[in-house]
Amino acid sequence: MSATSPLVTGSRSRLRPLLAAAVGNIVEWFDFTIYATFAVYFSPLFFPSADPTASLLSTFAVFAVGFFVRPLGGWLIGAYADRQGRRKALLLTIVLMTVPAFVIGISPTYASVGIVAPIVLVLARMLQGFAAGGEAGGAMAYLSEIAPEHRKGLYSSLWYTTVVLGMVLASLTGFVLTRLLAAEAMGEWGWRIPFLVGGAAGLLSLWVRRAMVETSDAVVDGTAAARPAGLGTLLSEFPRETLRVILLMAGAATAFYTFVSYMPTHLINSVGLAPATTFGLHTVALVIFMVLLPTFGMLSDRIGRRPLGFVFAIGGGVAIYPLSLALSERWYVSLAVDLAFLTLTACIFSVLAVIMTDLFPSRMRAMGVGAPYNLATAIFGGTAPFLLTWLAGQGRADSYFIYLACLVLLSAVGLGLTSNRRTGPSNVATPVVGS
Repeated sequence: MSATSPLVTGSRSRLRPLLAAAVGNIVEWFDFTIYATFAVYFSPLFFPSADPTASLLSTFAVFAVGFFVRPLGGWLIGAYADRQGRRKALLLTIVLMTVPAFVIGISPTYASVGIVAPIVLVLARMLQGFAAGGEAGGAMAYLSEIAPEHRKGLYSSLWYTTVVLGMVLASLTGFVLTRLLAAEAMGEWGWRIPFLVGGAAGLLSLWVRRAMVETSDAVVDGTAAARPAGLGTLLSEFPRETLRVILLMAGAATAFYTFVSYMPTHLINSVGLAPATTFGLHTVALVIFMVLLPTFGMLSDRIGRRPLGFVFAIGGGVAIYPLSLALSERWYVSLAVDLAFLTLTACIFSVLAVIMTDLFPSRMRAMGVGAPYNLATAIFGGTAPFLLTWLAGQGRADSYFIYLACLVLLSAVGLGLTSNRRTGPSNVATPVVGS
């Protein structure tokens, strides 16, 4: 540790880096979410087709492509975070997420430049996926390591709380824009506004995130640890832990991207709710979901992680399919169902980050979580919107929710292989001020 790098002690000293990490995470996930939120408006401009469903499917195929580069980001940026520190890695992810958002906001359409338009969209989305992959492992490790032992559930739950806050802002933006602009204006140019706002906000969050402190003991005075993390080390030394992360994420990721990210599009296209009504009710549901995450996180510091996880795995496995059948054009019914979905999802995501980071030592925590986490998210979460859109287009949306319920039940296997300890391992890094 450098002589000019004093120890961080006490809750007040943790507040500034905690807020710095949170602001960056909010902006990143606003930028990542607006693609799915506004896809229904810009999909015909990049993938013109006589069939609106075909255009939307093409757009969500690009959504899935962005997810399939996430494991690469989780591996490479996660390894960088373990070797060079969390702070440097999380500054990098801000740049990689927000620049593509601005690019999408100014991109020409298919009518202007032909095939170049969807190519630019694909490349921008891939870069965002790479950034999201690196952000996940690095940010989870950061929050776990900066937390007091008796508050790890609360601190770690803030990762998903800020993710959801970014999504709430995206949904709220959709609600406001659909109230202010006609559908024709939204389809012509209104959809560009959130991408441009997200790109500009990235500059601010980059400045704010510079206030983060360094926490990783994988770096001492800028020198890599004696036993650097690598993919080979992960697979040879931690195969069971890697499998646990994948099993946990199979149902969790699919539920998250179904209920948190894709639900507005499903309610508009398949259930028949008006766009403004949909964005309004989903914003309300997401705000409640966001409050539940730290609430359940604090509860897990008292009762352990697995009880809440099993509420999701068993309760969700039983209830998801019948709840999906209750979705209705009556907005208050769909709001109640949306809240039920999100309450179940909050049970697992309030404890997921701390469960996963507790599995790995700090020398490879960012990559150890990031690589399998993003692999499972890509396979299951990244394909969720495409699969639900395709099945709903054929009148078989119920089949999707049966599939989702089965994946959620699979999470119980991963939970059964984890410890119910309330605090983290003893090898948590000592936070120091980053340069």
